[in-house]
Amino acid sequence: GIEVFCQKNSTFRNYCENGQVRVLYVNETDALGPAPARYYNSKLWGGETYFCQVDAHLHFANGWDELYISDLKLAQSYPKAILSTYPPGFVNFRQEPPYTAGTRLCRCRIRQEEDFVPRVEMEGRSRDNETRPTQMPFVGAGFFFAPSQFLVEIPFDPFLPWLFMGEEVALSVRAWTQGWNIYGPRLNLIGHQYRPIKMGSPH
Repeated sequence: GIEVFCQKNSTFRNYCENGQVRVLYVNETDALGPAPARYYNSKLWGGETYFCQVDAHLHFANGWDELYISDLKLAQSYPKAILSTYPPGFVNFRQEPPYTAGTRLCRCRIRQEEDFVPRVEMEGRSRDNETRPTQMPFVGAGFFFAPSQFLVEIPFDPFLPWLFMGEEVALSVRAWTQGWNIYGPRLNLIGHQYRPIKMGSPH
């Protein structure tokens, strides 16, 4: 738990004692799915300049936050800009340069076997000569990074219990209609430990 993190070394302990690490524990019997959880998580915001949403089980490149802040500021609609992608698995991730090219969320599919719920998918990759992030249509729930004004203008909806498929499309629409544009980061600076295919994950 968080207590282990806070006692791991003096640097981590300082983060905890300064209030930079905040946690809300919810019993699994009280959980209502990812959308309400994201709402509760957003209420832990303490006035930081940027907001980042990620999945668990991650590796971060050294200096990832400064690099993503620089990328974000190059986006054409900054400060109303969101960086988002599905991070690569650990096998295709590097914590030191040269980093792998960022991927884009540019496809949405609807399948009968999934009750016609829209699914956001990756399509396209950043090129080496790009001078700024490329705009794309969708936010990925597995990673997005934005100025924290996002939480003020597009607060998470707590009244979407058990919504999983469809969450990203709903969030993307709400962002677009509030004047925020979505961009794919030029580099992969976060890696995610996906489950093996035999366990049901598409990654």
